[in-house]
Amino acid sequence: MPVPCRVQIAETTDVEALIVPHRASMEVAYAGYFSTPFPSDETLRDEWRTLQAAGATTLLARCAGNPAGVIAWQLIDGEGLLSRLYVHPGYQGQGIGRALHDSALRSLAALGCRRANLWVLAVNEPAIGIYQHWGWRHVPDAPRAPFGLPERHFVRDLPVAGRTRLG
Repeated sequence: MPVPCRVQIAETTDVEALIVPHRASMEVAYAGYFSTPFPSDETLRDEWRTLQAAGATTLLARCAGNPAGVIAWQLIDGEGLLSRLYVHPGYQGQGIGRALHDSALRSLAALGCRRANLWVLAVNEPAIGIYQHWGWRHVPDAPRAPFGLPERHFVRDLPVAGRTRLG
Protein backbone atom coordinates (compact mmCIF):
# COMPACT_ATOMS: atom_id res chain seq x y z
CA MET A 1 0.00 0.00 0.00
CA PRO A 2 1.44 3.41 -0.97
CA VAL A 3 2.44 5.74 1.83
CA PRO A 4 0.82 9.20 2.01
CA CYS A 5 2.66 11.78 -0.07
CA ARG A 6 2.55 15.54 -0.27
CA VAL A 7 3.74 17.91 -3.02
CA GLN A 8 5.09 21.25 -1.84
CA ILE A 9 7.10 24.14 -3.20
CA ALA A 10 10.73 23.51 -2.34
CA GLU A 11 12.66 26.21 -0.57
CA THR A 12 16.31 26.96 -1.19
CA THR A 13 17.03 25.15 2.07
CA ASP A 14 15.55 21.93 0.59
CA VAL A 15 18.45 21.36 -1.79
CA GLU A 16 19.64 18.25 0.11
CA ALA A 17 16.18 16.72 -0.25
CA LEU A 18 16.02 17.63 -3.97
CA ILE A 19 19.13 15.66 -4.83
CA VAL A 20 17.91 12.40 -3.21
CA PRO A 21 15.32 11.41 -5.85
CA HIS A 22 17.39 13.11 -8.56
CA ARG A 23 20.45 10.94 -7.92
CA ALA A 24 18.56 7.68 -7.29
CA SER A 25 16.43 8.04 -10.42
CA MET A 26 19.38 9.03 -12.59
CA GLU A 27 21.45 6.06 -11.46
CA VAL A 28 18.70 3.66 -12.56
CA ALA A 29 17.50 5.42 -15.73
CA TYR A 30 20.93 6.18 -17.15
CA ALA A 31 23.02 3.22 -15.94
CA GLY A 32 25.55 2.35 -18.63
CA TYR A 33 24.94 5.43 -20.79
CA PHE A 34 27.58 7.79 -19.45
CA SER A 35 31.30 7.19 -19.87
CA THR A 36 32.08 9.41 -16.88
CA PRO A 37 30.80 9.01 -13.32
CA PHE A 38 27.46 10.53 -12.47
CA PRO A 39 27.63 14.11 -11.22
CA SER A 40 28.72 14.55 -7.63
CA ASP A 41 26.24 15.58 -4.96
CA GLU A 42 27.85 19.04 -4.98
CA THR A 43 27.27 19.31 -8.74
CA LEU A 44 23.61 18.34 -8.25
CA ARG A 45 23.25 20.86 -5.41
CA ASP A 46 24.69 23.57 -7.65
CA GLU A 47 22.31 22.57 -10.46
CA TRP A 48 19.25 22.97 -8.21
CA ARG A 49 20.54 26.21 -6.70
CA THR A 50 21.17 27.61 -10.18
CA LEU A 51 17.64 26.68 -11.29
CA GLN A 52 16.12 28.31 -8.23
CA ALA A 53 18.27 31.43 -8.64
CA ALA A 54 17.12 31.68 -12.28
CA GLY A 55 13.51 31.85 -11.12
CA ALA A 56 12.45 28.24 -11.54
CA THR A 57 9.88 26.94 -9.11
CA THR A 58 10.90 23.59 -7.69
CA LEU A 59 8.39 21.14 -6.32
CA LEU A 60 9.26 18.38 -3.90
CA ALA A 61 7.13 15.34 -3.14
CA ARG A 62 7.63 13.84 0.29
CA CYS A 63 6.23 10.47 1.28
CA ALA A 64 6.17 9.77 5.00
CA GLY A 65 8.66 12.63 5.29
CA ASN A 66 11.11 11.13 2.76
CA PRO A 67 12.05 12.95 -0.47
CA ALA A 68 10.33 10.93 -3.20
CA GLY A 69 10.18 13.15 -6.29
CA VAL A 70 11.09 16.52 -7.76
CA ILE A 71 10.34 18.75 -10.73
CA ALA A 72 11.26 22.27 -11.78
CA TRP A 73 9.18 24.60 -13.91
CA GLN A 74 9.52 28.13 -15.18
CA LEU A 75 7.94 30.60 -17.57
CA ILE A 76 10.33 31.73 -20.30
CA ASP A 77 9.19 34.17 -23.01
CA GLY A 78 5.55 33.26 -22.36
CA GLU A 79 6.04 29.49 -22.61
CA GLY A 80 6.43 26.96 -19.85
CA LEU A 81 9.47 24.80 -19.40
CA LEU A 82 9.38 21.65 -17.30
CA SER A 83 12.67 20.10 -16.28
CA ARG A 84 14.19 17.54 -13.97
CA LEU A 85 11.19 15.37 -13.23
CA TYR A 86 12.72 12.63 -11.11
CA VAL A 87 10.96 10.08 -8.92
CA HIS A 88 12.97 7.91 -6.56
CA PRO A 89 12.82 4.30 -7.83
CA GLY A 90 11.38 3.18 -4.47
CA TYR A 91 8.34 5.41 -5.07
CA GLN A 92 7.78 4.93 -8.80
CA GLY A 93 4.41 3.64 -9.93
CA GLN A 94 2.49 5.44 -7.16
CA GLY A 95 1.39 8.53 -9.10
CA ILE A 96 4.06 10.83 -7.66
CA GLY A 97 5.49 11.79 -11.04
CA ARG A 98 2.01 12.52 -12.36
CA ALA A 99 1.17 14.62 -9.29
CA LEU A 100 4.35 16.70 -9.72
CA HIS A 101 3.81 17.03 -13.46
CA ASP A 102 0.18 18.09 -13.15
CA SER A 103 0.93 20.53 -10.34
CA ALA A 104 3.59 22.23 -12.50
CA LEU A 105 1.25 22.43 -15.50
CA ARG A 106 -1.61 23.82 -13.39
CA SER A 107 0.71 26.52 -12.06
CA LEU A 108 1.80 27.46 -15.57
CA ALA A 109 -1.81 27.53 -16.83
CA ALA A 110 -2.78 29.75 -13.87
CA LEU A 111 -0.14 32.22 -15.07
CA GLY A 112 -1.78 32.31 -18.50
CA CYS A 113 0.73 30.01 -20.16
CA ARG A 114 -0.78 28.18 -23.14
CA ARG A 115 2.10 25.87 -24.07
CA ALA A 116 4.78 23.96 -22.21
CA ASN A 117 8.06 22.42 -23.36
CA LEU A 118 10.37 19.76 -22.03
CA TRP A 119 13.49 17.98 -23.16
CA VAL A 120 14.30 14.37 -22.30
CA LEU A 121 17.34 12.25 -23.08
CA ALA A 122 16.53 10.10 -26.11
CA VAL A 123 17.79 6.98 -24.30
CA ASN A 124 15.15 7.41 -21.59
CA GLU A 125 12.46 5.49 -23.45
CA PRO A 126 10.32 4.83 -20.35
CA ALA A 127 10.05 8.58 -19.66
CA ILE A 128 9.31 9.32 -23.32
CA GLY A 129 6.46 6.79 -23.24
CA ILE A 130 5.03 8.35 -20.10
CA TYR A 131 5.21 11.87 -21.51
CA GLN A 132 3.48 10.78 -24.70
CA HIS A 133 0.79 9.04 -22.63
CA TRP A 134 0.33 12.31 -20.73
CA GLY A 135 -0.31 14.24 -23.95
CA TRP A 136 3.14 15.51 -24.92
CA ARG A 137 4.03 15.65 -28.64
CA HIS A 138 7.54 15.18 -30.02
CA VAL A 139 8.89 18.16 -31.95
CA PRO A 140 11.41 17.04 -34.58
CA ASP A 141 13.65 20.08 -34.36
CA ALA A 142 17.39 20.62 -34.16
CA PRO A 143 18.93 18.04 -31.86
CA ARG A 144 20.86 19.07 -28.83
CA ALA A 145 23.12 17.03 -26.59
CA PRO A 146 24.19 19.04 -23.54
CA PHE A 147 25.21 15.89 -21.62
CA GLY A 148 26.83 14.12 -24.56
CA LEU A 149 23.60 12.22 -25.30
CA PRO A 150 20.91 13.49 -27.68
CA GLU A 151 17.74 14.94 -26.21
CA ARG A 152 14.23 14.96 -27.66
CA HIS A 153 11.98 18.02 -27.45
CA PHE A 154 8.30 17.68 -26.51
CA VAL A 155 5.48 20.22 -26.31
CA ARG A 156 2.04 20.23 -24.79
CA ASP A 157 -0.78 22.73 -25.12
CA LEU A 158 -2.23 23.87 -21.81
CA PRO A 159 -5.88 24.53 -21.11
CA VAL A 160 -7.13 27.97 -20.27
CA ALA A 161 -6.86 28.20 -16.48
CA GLY A 162 -9.94 26.94 -14.68
CA ARG A 163 -11.63 25.45 -17.76
CA THR A 164 -10.19 22.01 -18.51
CA ARG A 165 -8.57 19.15 -16.70
CA LEU A 166 -4.92 18.42 -17.44
CA GLY A 167 -5.09 14.62 -17.24
